[in-house]
Amino acid sequence: MKKLFKGAVVASATAVLFASCGTTSNASKADFDAAYQSGDYDTCIEVVESRDSGSILNGLDASMLHYMKKDYASSGRRLTETQSEMQSVSKDMTAAKTMEAALIGENTVTYSGATYERILAYSMKAVDSFKMGNISNAVGVMNDYTGNYKEEISDLIAQQNEIARSSEGVMNDPKVVQASEALSKAGLPVNLGKFTSNAPAASTAPVYEASPFLSYLGTLAYAANGDSIHANDFATVLKSTNSKVDVSKDLAIPAGKGRLDVVALADTIGKRSDGGKLEQVGVLGNVILNFKIAYPVFEKQNHSVEVSKVTLSNGDSQSFILIENFDDAVRNDVEQKARGAYNRSLFRNLTKNSAAVVAGVASLGKAQDAVNKASNPIQVKAAEKAYEVAVTTVNASLTEVVDAEKADIRQASYFPRTASAAGFTVEPGTYTVTVEYSNGANDVIENVAVAAGKPTVVISEMLK
Repeated sequence: MKKLFKGAVVASATAVLFASCGTTSNASKADFDAAYQSGDYDTCIEVVESRDSGSILNGLDASMLHYMKKDYASSGRRLTETQSEMQSVSKDMTAAKTMEAALIGENTVTYSGATYERILAYSMKAVDSFKMGNISNAVGVMNDYTGNYKEEISDLIAQQNEIARSSEGVMNDPKVVQASEALSKAGLPVNLGKFTSNAPAASTAPVYEASPFLSYLGTLAYAANGDSIHANDFATVLKSTNSKVDVSKDLAIPAGKGRLDVVALADTIGKRSDGGKLEQVGVLGNVILNFKIAYPVFEKQNHSVEVSKVTLSNGDSQSFILIENFDDAVRNDVEQKARGAYNRSLFRNLTKNSAAVVAGVASLGKAQDAVNKASNPIQVKAAEKAYEVAVTTVNASLTEVVDAEKADIRQASYFPRTASAAGFTVEPGTYTVTVEYSNGANDVIENVAVAAGKPTVVISEMLK
C-alpha cells in the first residue's frame, strides 16, 4: 500500500489519553507527545503499556497503535490477549464486588471494557485480518464471536443492570440518614432533594450489543470464504440494525464478475469527561462544605476528518455510505452509566463529608474552648493560632473529599470514530483504489487483485 499522507494522528489527542487513562510523569508525556506527532508508534506503545490504568485499557490502546504502525499481526495478537483478560475479569468481578468498589471511588473498579469496546475488538481483529489478506483469520474472528461472545455479553449486561438497580437504592441506605443527621446537627444541613432531583435521567436506550460494522465485516468475511449460509446470517443482523449499507450485491455476484468493497475508517472515537461541578452546601463559621457529584458525560467533539469518495483506476467512483458512527456507542454507554455514577457519588459525598465535618467540629470546639479559657495575651494568641490551624485542617479534609470525587472516564482512545463503505461490481483484474478524505489527504492503494465470484475487501484509514 502506498500512502500520499504521512501519519494519521496528531498530538492533540494525547491530553485525553494522559488525563483519563492513568499515570504519566511529565517526561513520559513529553516523550509520548513527540513520538505521537512524528509517527514513532514504538515509543507510544512503550508508554501506553507502562501506564497504571489497567492492562485491559492499555491493551486496547496498544493494539490500535500497532494498527497505526501497520503491524497488523501484532495488533490482532494484542487484541486477542486483551479479549482474554476481558472475559476473565467479567467472570471474577461480580456486580456486588463492582458496586462495593464503586462506593469507595469510581476508578477503584477494575476496568473490564464497555460492551462497545468488546465488540470493536472483534471488528478490528477482522480488519487486521483483511489488511493481511487472510480471509480465514477473519472468518475465525467471526466464528469466535458467534461461539463465545453472546454468553459473555449476556453476563455483562446482567451485571450492569444489577449495578444500576443497586445504585438506585443506594440513597436509601441507613448511612445516608445518619450522614444527613450528623451534618444537620453540626449546623450544615443538606438539601438532599435538590441533589437527587438533579440526577441524570435513567437511560431508556438498549445496551449496545449489535454492531452494524461487525455484521458488515462478518458478511464479507463469510462471503469471501464461500460460506453463503453464515454470510446471510450476518447480513440479516446487519439489516436489523437499520443500516443503509446494502450487501445484497456481495451475496449475489454476477457470473464472471468480481466485487470490490472499500471500507474507510475516519477520525478517532469520541471521549467522555467528568460532568461534576463544585457546589457549596453550607458555611459554618470559617468552615466551607462543598459537594462535587462526579459522573461521566459525553464530551462535545470537534471532529475534523470525514471520508468523501473513492475512485477506481477504471474510472468508477462512489461516495461512501456510513456503516457506523462509534460516537453513538460512547454516548449510549455514558448515558447508561451516568445516573448510577451520580447516585454513588452523592452517597460518597454525604458519608465522607459528614465524617470529616463531625471530626472537624469536635476539633474546632476544643480549639475554641482553649481560646475562651486563655487567661493572658500569650495564651490567647497561641490559642487563636491553634484555632486557625484547626480551621485550615478541617477545610483541607473537606477539600480532600471533593478532590477524590472523579468520574470514571477511562476508555480506549484510538478506535475509529466512523466506519464507511463503498462497493463495486467489476471485471476481475488488478485495480488502484484512491480514497479521498475531507482534509485533502488521499489514500492510494495499489495492486488490488479482484477475483471473480467473491468479494475483495480493501481497508483505508485516516485516524486522527
